[in-house]
Amino acid sequence: MNTSYTRRLVPACAIALAVAALAACNKSEAPMDAPPASAPAPMEPAPAPAVPPATPPAASAPDMGSSTNTTVGEKIDDTVVTTKVKTAFLADDTVKGMDIKVTTVAGEVQLAGEVETQAQMDRAVEIAKGVEGAARVQNGMTLKK
Repeated sequence: MNTSYTRRLVPACAIALAVAALAACNKSEAPMDAPPASAPAPMEPAPAPAVPPATPPAASAPDMGSSTNTTVGEKIDDTVVTTKVKTAFLADDTVKGMDIKVTTVAGEVQLAGEVETQAQMDRAVEIAKGVEGAARVQNGMTLKK
């Protein structure tokens, strides 16, 4: 097996496992060794609640800082975008994926680090723009001297 391919495959797998762990970290499970407190009560159908009619939001109500408040889902989405970009870098022969730092905030991918050639920089930006979920790409990379 090609050692260059192996060196790229191992970090890509590690990143994928990290994303999977992040996605599963918010799930709670009941302890397996604790017996149930009591037998469950028989279920009776609950009366149907009265559903009020839906009211559309007021057109003049301001959006109170939704751009600064992020949810867990948005953070996971950003992590997934970052992982996809890094994985795409590792799969590309032109880009040295380990030399480029990738950060995603609210769908904006930020690239930083030093690359050897302008072609690597251009290819990295092109790859990042092609990743699903990347709304914008900020190029903060520099050329090595």
